Amino acid sequence: MATYVVGDVQGCWGAFQRLLATLAFNPQRDHMIFAGDLIARGEDSEAVMQWVLDHQNACSAVLGNHDLNFLAVASGIREAKPKDKTQPLLDSLICDDVIEWYRQCSLAKDLPEHNALVIHAGVWPQFDRDTLLTEIEAVHRRLRGDDWIDSLRSMYGNTPAHFDQATTDDEKARFLINACTRMRFVDQKSLALDFNCKDAPELAPKNLCAWMDAPKRITVDRQILFGHWATLNGRKNDSHIVALDTGCVWGGYLTAIRLDDRQLIQVASDV
Repeated sequence: MATYVVGDVQGCWGAFQRLLATLAFNPQRDHMIFAGDLIARGEDSEAVMQWVLDHQNACSAVLGNHDLNFLAVASGIREAKPKDKTQPLLDSLICDDVIEWYRQCSLAKDLPEHNALVIHAGVWPQFDRDTLLTEIEAVHRRLRGDDWIDSLRSMYGNTPAHFDQATTDDEKARFLINACTRMRFVDQKSLALDFNCKDAPELAPKNLCAWMDAPKRITVDRQILFGHWATLNGRKNDSHIVALDTGCVWGGYLTAIRLDDRQLIQVASDV
């Protein structure tokens, strides 16, 4: 039995099939955890999600920003982005099943048996593991509730940029979703989220730093495995923080880490 965490698939069905073959993935024995953004800008998001639905007992995921955007588009909250290629999935017979599957996913997945924490974008520097897991439970309850569409609608927006500025449940949920699924940079002094810069860390303005480089960051007592930030190109931070989005949809690689021995496995993109 092996457990894998996979970076952003982004609907890259061909690369995903090759990764499964390279891993010799056995759904009767192995388990795959997706680090968010299973769908969006690759060639066949529908095929990726059909595989997920067919192998629900062998896989799980944390929510990424593209996954949440799919829920928002499917429920009429937002318009589809021109660069996304999810319309075939939205029009498909499996759309409702995909919506329900996504609604059961969490923002972070704690794996004490593997000393790992899986999250899409990262852990806000002032959260320890217990605080993060406690706070995001409120978001999970809202997404799984009967009024999930109204809840999701209220959780969109760029503010507040700091958790201490969140004074309502909606604002707390909005900050948590942004930190867990969209964060790259924070202000070096205040630790406020910044959504303007998407470059590699060495190209960022001097007042910003990558979340994992924040000077006042609380160290999480797990290895953090995350996706979202392709320009990091698989960067490791003293082996404690591992970036798994290696830009498959942009012509890079699709990357998995086997938790049993921390071996990285990659396959090349079709792009």
